[in-house]
Amino acid sequence: MANRTVQDWEDAALASIAEHGLASLSIPRLARTLGVTKGSFYWHFTSLQELIEKSLRRWDERDRTALEEVRQIEDPRKRLAALFEQAMERTEAHGLYVALSASTIPYAAPVIRRISNRRLKFLIESYVEAGLNAPEARAQALLAYTAYVGALYLRLSRKQDLSDYVAHAMKTLIPPRPRAR
Repeated sequence: MANRTVQDWEDAALASIAEHGLASLSIPRLARTLGVTKGSFYWHFTSLQELIEKSLRRWDERDRTALEEVRQIEDPRKRLAALFEQAMERTEAHGLYVALSASTIPYAAPVIRRISNRRLKFLIESYVEAGLNAPEARAQALLAYTAYVGALYLRLSRKQDLSDYVAHAMKTLIPPRPRAR
């Protein structure tokens, strides 16, 4: 039996929430997935709630890190394209967003709100750098983010490839060249 770390448990919890929803999360199921006993869980956590809270913080931090990677791209149009591509590749994040958006647990909503606000701010900044004025950038960012969220639901409900949709969204939502300010 392998020793499992806090991060192993958090990763397993996030994967389970993304795949099966929050309601199906249980200590015995996670222990089976990790190939350990329930006692291993209690070595690291006092409750399932604590695991969920720590796992959500981990997801929040992963999202922050992912945005910082994309932020390094100097050209704002290339940055926006990279963000679209990255966002559509992160299927676990899709499942988490959808599962937790529908959740009634009180500590899920602030995480969803933080991630959404951080991504909207990132989009607005990128659109401003691409030449849009502040009101246009905000409107374009809201449109891009809602298109992204809609794509998450489409992908999860239809289990289909959305590459044509993403290509069209990128063509529509990314300014082709800098506009004069």
